[in-house]
Parts: sequence; C-alpha cells; structure tokens
Amino acid sequence: MIEKISKSKISVIASLGQKKMRQRHRLFSIEGDKSVRDILFDYPNRFEVEYIAASAEWLDKNFHSLREIGLQSDKTYCADSSELKKASSLSTAPDVIAVCRLPEEDNLEKLLSERQDHTLPLRYYLLLDGIQDPGNLGTIIRTAHWFGIDTIFASRQTADCYNPKVIQSSMGSMAAVNVIYTDLPKLVDTNPLFPVLGLLLEGENIYKSVKPGFGFIVMGNEGSGLSEEMRLRVTLPLTIPPADPTNHAESLNVAVATGITLALLKK
Repeated sequence: MIEKISKSKISVIASLGQKKMRQRHRLFSIEGDKSVRDILFDYPNRFEVEYIAASAEWLDKNFHSLREIGLQSDKTYCADSSELKKASSLSTAPDVIAVCRLPEEDNLEKLLSERQDHTLPLRYYLLLDGIQDPGNLGTIIRTAHWFGIDTIFASRQTADCYNPKVIQSSMGSMAAVNVIYTDLPKLVDTNPLFPVLGLLLEGENIYKSVKPGFGFIVMGNEGSGLSEEMRLRVTLPLTIPPADPTNHAESLNVAVATGITLALLKK
C-alpha cells in the first residue's frame, strides 16, 4: 500500500526551488514525467533517490520501472494534482516529482586524482564564466551532451546546476554531464597546453578559423560577456559573424552561441 504524501514533505519539495534550501536539506528535485524517466530510468545510479511523489496513475504505470531501479513502496508517495502543484516550480502540476540527494560536490582535484598523470585529457571542455540564467545553463548542458562534452567547468558566479529550471531545460542530460564549479583562471593557468577559445566581437571568423582539436571553450555572461580575468587568458579569440553585417540582432543568446561553436569545433 502506497502512502499518501504528507504536508511536511510537500513543503520541503516546494522549498527546493531556493538554493539555500537545497543546501540546507542536501536535496534537489526532478520534476515531470520526461525528466524523471530520462534521468532516473536511463541513469539509475547517477543520483540517490530520497523519495518520489506522484499521481496514482503515474505510480501504477511505472510500477515495474520503479522496482527495477530499486525504489520500493517506502520511497514512493501518492499525491493529487493540487499537492503536486504546491510542490512544483512548474506552471502546471507535473505527474511526478523525484527528490534526490545532492551528490558530493565534484571538484577538479577529484577528477585529476582518477588519472595517473593528474592531467586533463586533451579534448574540448566548456568553461562557463558567469552564466546566470538557469534556462540557458540547462540548454548548454543539453547541448554539451549532444556534442559529446561530458565535463563542464563553471565559475562560482554561474547558476546552480541543481536549480529545478536547469534540470528541466537540460531534458535529462544533467545525469550525463558533470558540472564542476571551480576557479576558472586557475584552471587555465595550471593547464598551459590547452588553447583557450573565447567568443569576442574582435575575434577571428569562427567559420574560417583553424580548429585546434582540443581546448577550453569559454562562454561568458549573458549581459557582460567574458570577465576581464578570462578575457586576458583567451589565446584564440573567435566571433560568429552575422549573415548581414548591416542588419542583425544585437547579440546571440549564449546557449545558441554555444551550440554553433560546438557544432563547428566538433565537425
């Protein structure tokens, strides 16, 4: 018999939209059928599930899948649409919300310790320098997954990757891409073999530039672009030129620019 979800659990889930509450409870939420299925069922070992709140219909439909990933009835709770609406950050009530443990923070030292020579493999990495919008961050994670980028380094000023909006817009890719928050200038300085590719207005035409085959791809803040510290470290400045130099939008969305850049560099 599946228990009815309590008001206290609804309150906790609703609070997880705030970073301070995610950190206080050491929990985050995954909302909606597609995100839950894509993350929990396709990557069952990526996150530790604390419990699931879902409609009776969803629980009945996914009974066997939940058991396959080890979620027994003591970790599943039945909720009606009004309860799911109260708990959710979405505009309409989802069928399911999964509450997971925040993993131990990935860090550069841990990544390097897994390699005998303690150096980064020579491949492309995304560096996010102050990306603020959760929707942009989620889309960038999804785009990175598409182009085979499995590690993103982000500045401490970048949005929290466990924000529900980030997870929603990543469309399941959150489970496949590691986001490591670190000191970006220090990362660049301690990996001198890596070219640093940054999008700058005065950069070289990206369609005509020589592709190095590996390097740090730096994407800047939505409003101010690259920080001065990172701008000074760019060794290969690039620009995405408009089709018509006399008639174009003021700028490209950073997630769109990331997709174009990755498509051309990974070509």
